[in-house]
Amino acid sequence: SWGNAIWFDEAVETMGADVMRWMYCRTNPETNMLFGYGLAGETTRRFMIPLWNIYSFFVTYARLDGWTPKNVSADLSVLDRWIVSRLHVLIDGVTRDLEGYNAFEASALLEQFVDELSKWYVRRSRRRFWKSTKDVDKMAAYTTLYTCLTTLLKLLAPLIPFVTEEMYQNLVRGVRPDAPESVHHNDWPSSDPRLVDQDLMEDMDLAMKASELGRSLRSTSGIRLRQPLAVAKISADGDLLKRIGRVSDLIKDELNVKDLVLCSDKLELLDYVVRPIPDQLGEKYGAMFPRIRRSLSELDPNSVAAQLQRGLGVDIDLDGTVITLSAEDIDLRIQPKKGYAVAEEGGIVLSICTEIDEKLEEEGVARDIVRHIQNQRKMAGFEIDDWIETYYESGEKLAHVFSTFGDYIAAETLSKSLRRGRPPEVAHITRLRIRGESLELGLVRIT
Repeated sequence: SWGNAIWFDEAVETMGADVMRWMYCRTNPETNMLFGYGLAGETTRRFMIPLWNIYSFFVTYARLDGWTPKNVSADLSVLDRWIVSRLHVLIDGVTRDLEGYNAFEASALLEQFVDELSKWYVRRSRRRFWKSTKDVDKMAAYTTLYTCLTTLLKLLAPLIPFVTEEMYQNLVRGVRPDAPESVHHNDWPSSDPRLVDQDLMEDMDLAMKASELGRSLRSTSGIRLRQPLAVAKISADGDLLKRIGRVSDLIKDELNVKDLVLCSDKLELLDYVVRPIPDQLGEKYGAMFPRIRRSLSELDPNSVAAQLQRGLGVDIDLDGTVITLSAEDIDLRIQPKKGYAVAEEGGIVLSICTEIDEKLEEEGVARDIVRHIQNQRKMAGFEIDDWIETYYESGEKLAHVFSTFGDYIAAETLSKSLRRGRPPEVAHITRLRIRGESLELGLVRIT
């Protein structure tokens, strides 16, 4: 059976040599290598901790569900097929680079894969592991992540031998005593070109790019990712939009929006703003300029923009006197539609609705409550699979959130019940404020 993954803080004492090895590998041999605690800490944070967290995540849930490599599933999701494809591309790349004595490029490929495995595959698959039903989809997630981890260990073994050995003994030897005694006794992985799906990898690259664009928009708009939004819109050209459409569900979930709209015309996301240029028109028309400005403001900006973009002038009728304005006379700009924020990169224009109604705000508060209860569970020393009773004392606004989103809060926190009132003395109690209102939470483990 699986053993517990020891805490990273305990493991870090045994991985100092591997941190140094990874620093060597990640240094271009054409440059001098820098030493120091700062660089070692950065290397640990950037690579070692994410790698260990993936391993710990898998072992934790595999133990809870009793999953073993015997429970494999071949019914893979789009996300599974993508990461398997990336894994086999990785095998080819690392093999090529190490055969050419190029540890610098090999380690770069490995670090990128761990980053994608952590920030995209595991992140987007977490609910597949969390759900209580042991269905085909959950078995496929375990199968895929186990395959990625065990193959990754073999690719990493020459570069970080001690960390990979620690993981191998638990991941492989812990469930297969007949397996080779050490990760270093295994054959080198070989890739299977039949499992490489180039189109799917390009589609997923677009999903990650669009999601990063959306997260950046949320950040600049001051909207946390936990806060649900009504809609996001994406505009791109033909083939690009078709590719995005194939992974739209992943983007929708990652951006935490209720609806994702795809369109080919970016004007559906933007508004034109047309203004006369004072210096230009004031010199030409003098006292008539205020009337020109007023008449121009009454025209449809999109029609004006279409005229100018075709190289045509814009006619202004001033009581029977027609004045034709050219592109040199008009300041033509675009701006997000009211209530939206827009960003553009790599042929993708993405817009998010920044207006949050009361229902969306309450759902965001519910997610905040879940986060606080989850943190409180950790502080109380509860196990991941421990069921609890949750007590709360609050004002009417937060009480309404508990009432409206009670099923969601209970399911996410493994609460058998949510009780309004003072918690018993045996409860683990925390007092905090959410959206300006006081909240007292008390958690009791059900034995």
